[in-house]
Amino acid sequence: MPPETERELSRELGDLGAAIRAHLADGKRGEKLRGGLVFVVAGAPNVGKSSLVNALAGRDVAIVSGQAGTTRDALEVRIVLGGVPVTLTDTAGLRAATGDDIEAEGVRRAEQRARAADLIVAVGVAGKPEPSLPAAIDPGLPVLPVANKADLGGRVPDKLLAVSALTGQGMDSLRAALAEQAQALTAAAGPPPLTRARHRAALQRALSHIDRAAAIDAPELRGEDLRLAMRSLGMITGTVGIEDILATIFSTFCIGK
Repeated sequence: MPPETERELSRELGDLGAAIRAHLADGKRGEKLRGGLVFVVAGAPNVGKSSLVNALAGRDVAIVSGQAGTTRDALEVRIVLGGVPVTLTDTAGLRAATGDDIEAEGVRRAEQRARAADLIVAVGVAGKPEPSLPAAIDPGLPVLPVANKADLGGRVPDKLLAVSALTGQGMDSLRAALAEQAQALTAAAGPPPLTRARHRAALQRALSHIDRAAAIDAPELRGEDLRLAMRSLGMITGTVGIEDILATIFSTFCIGK
């Protein structure tokens, strides 16, 4: 092979390998698109977190009570926001120890859920101090601050979204804001991400063959690795024949025993 052709082939193989690695590295976004995001509703007791969850879900999924500490454990409901599946989590009210061991455990779990969230809906009450989160929660975590009970007429700072789970005031704006956040958290420039394990496995096989082809000099061996790489990519694009698919199935599973 002429040196110029050899250099061009090496460059192309390097570019192709880099592109596949970028796809594989984008697996987290694909996982979010397939499995959904987690939005945690957090705040002090009696700010109306459960009412907000019910309003966003469009049904009664959480117990609503005027008694502080009613929610003791996390409650989850699946909804769709901006075309993205989201698990909305209602949590116990965040406050200092009260001597109630069960409530204290609920608060601990609420903080744990908040730390693992993709976004926190920090709920406060109109006319009262802005909602705050425990110091243990990553300050870089996306937070949407909300002032509930706006129907009572309390002052709401501009940076808070004024809503009323009771009357529906501001709920459309809240849904729109959450949908925008969901889309932003799953969006990225470039081609669509991997969302299936079999596609990831096929890309990994293709990358292995491409790397091996780039590392060897024998043209016939290099050609074989490139053929196998194309075959692996064909598992994604749909250009692999039914015989190849059946061969994979029968080599993976024990059938007829």
